[in-house]
Amino acid sequence: MASTIKDFRSQIQTRKFCFCLPVRLGVFVVSLLTMTAGSILGAIGWMQVVQFRTHPVELGDEIAAYVHASIFSLLGLLSIFGFVGSLVRLRGLVIAYSVGIAIHLGLSIASGIFNMYTMFKPNPQSAIEACMNAVKDSEDLDETRRICQTGSAIAKGIIVAIYVITWLLQIYAFFIIERYAEQLEEEEMAKLAAIMPQQPNHPNSYVGYPHRFSYGYSERGYDGRRSYYYDDRYPAYGPQQGAEQKEYPHPQQQHQQRPMSQEYAFTLPPQTPLTAGRNKDASNMA
Repeated sequence: MASTIKDFRSQIQTRKFCFCLPVRLGVFVVSLLTMTAGSILGAIGWMQVVQFRTHPVELGDEIAAYVHASIFSLLGLLSIFGFVGSLVRLRGLVIAYSVGIAIHLGLSIASGIFNMYTMFKPNPQSAIEACMNAVKDSEDLDETRRICQTGSAIAKGIIVAIYVITWLLQIYAFFIIERYAEQLEEEEMAKLAAIMPQQPNHPNSYVGYPHRFSYGYSERGYDGRRSYYYDDRYPAYGPQQGAEQKEYPHPQQQHQQRPMSQEYAFTLPPQTPLTAGRNKDASNMA
């Protein structure tokens, strides 16, 4: 049985990514990276949230930090399912990991848009004054004020690039995980096909009547009167093409006895004409 299942699995096409690498290896590497990165970034985010008690910030920045820490902590937790699923070839864990990646991608896009909005939004006057007080010894006060108002353009560009690259990598990782889930589904179907007993192909049998008791139809069509045949000189299921058809009269019309059945070796009893019974009944009624 084990060799049969192995033969079925060998016939299944192994899906690839990056043109040559198997998707199982891709799920293993992606889950390992996301588990490590999610755990580290989630821990850093929660450490930043704890510092808000001693160093308060604006409400928008505090909400963004909470969302950031929660999302990456969830990513690190769900990556465990993908890591274990790639090791034991368990389709349920791999599907749970793919759903977690999709949910994390949606939340990451939403939080990234919100963070970029707060990043590109002009700072309020209180934040500008606090920034100017922190750099009083600066020689170029105009440049310092401009940086405090809008922030560093280079830093903003780097942050946006990091967000976009992260989203593209997550989308590609999601497709790798989905392809591996499809491969595991095909392997499970092949395993069930190997375990399921094969039914033998029996020939189709037809139970019919003896050839002697068959009758054909006359040239009048299906609705016409049937022609009865009591010997083997004529075909059982209708006349042949090109052959002259003879139609014998019904034996009851000539008051003849029914023919003997040679196949069952007994004589059928004679029948009384129906007209005699009718006349007798009519006389009794009178």
